[in-house]
Amino acid sequence: MKALWEKIVSLGGSNIGLKVVALVIAVGLWLAGHRDIERAVEVPVEFRNIPSDLMVVDNRVDYVVLRLMGPRTLISTLDAEDLKLAVDLNGAQPGSISYPLGSSSFTMPRGVAVARITPPVVHLRLEPVMKRPLRVAVRYSNKLPFGYKIAETVVQPETVSVQGPAEDVKRLVSVETVPIELDESPGVIKRKVRLSADRKSVSFFPDQVEVSVTVEEEEINKEYSNFDVRAKTFTGEYNVNPRSVYLRLSGPKRILGRLELGSEQVYLSLKGLTAGEHSVPLNFSLPLEIKVLEQKPQRFRVRIIKAGA
Repeated sequence: MKALWEKIVSLGGSNIGLKVVALVIAVGLWLAGHRDIERAVEVPVEFRNIPSDLMVVDNRVDYVVLRLMGPRTLISTLDAEDLKLAVDLNGAQPGSISYPLGSSSFTMPRGVAVARITPPVVHLRLEPVMKRPLRVAVRYSNKLPFGYKIAETVVQPETVSVQGPAEDVKRLVSVETVPIELDESPGVIKRKVRLSADRKSVSFFPDQVEVSVTVEEEEINKEYSNFDVRAKTFTGEYNVNPRSVYLRLSGPKRILGRLELGSEQVYLSLKGLTAGEHSVPLNFSLPLEIKVLEQKPQRFRVRIIKAGA
């Protein structure tokens, strides 16, 4: 071996030797490039000539994995897109379909062999297509604060065209928007929002709508029956007739809904009155937003037994 190496080195010093060395290297490179290797390639699956009244659902395979064998120079340059698996559905009928795969399912360069296909069968289901108009319902991501309400919701367009597998489309009663956030104050909210599909097989036209939401304070009425009537800051002795009043108040729910009435808010003012009989009106110290809609009676008979100090 040592003698052979010395021979090659000695030849390398001459023109003939250089040519021999170059030839040896070239042959080595050629042999390396044409040596068979294995490579796994993910090949996308494409469905063609789908009947207009059908659609592919429950497709369990988006791509197949090919185990290829062949010369390195060919295998390393293969593009998965060029090997795309085209499944022709021309003339297909509704129901489940299986397509066995083999080497003939793909167009390979000469010298490249398919060692294995995973999965070996493409399974899918075809269902009739249905299209129908459905109303758009607006979804919200939050709730309004206490005392506020949605006064009006306007959606443009009010209905959209829904297309998908007949069984899925039949089950739908409306189409929902993606959730939108409500402002926590009165005003008009305008949004352009997408429609939400629980099933990827269902599509909409258009797939976006204009939503206008009007938020207002909620007004309520509240009744107080048999509310005790009393004098405020009076240190003397007195009798009142009648001793109670009926009130009906109106105002924002956020205020009136939590309002607790007492003698500080509704009262008789007896300041400066002397002993004897008097006709006295009812006094109010209420938040400015609260209105008195009804009061029975309007005035009260007060007999002051002992005037205040």
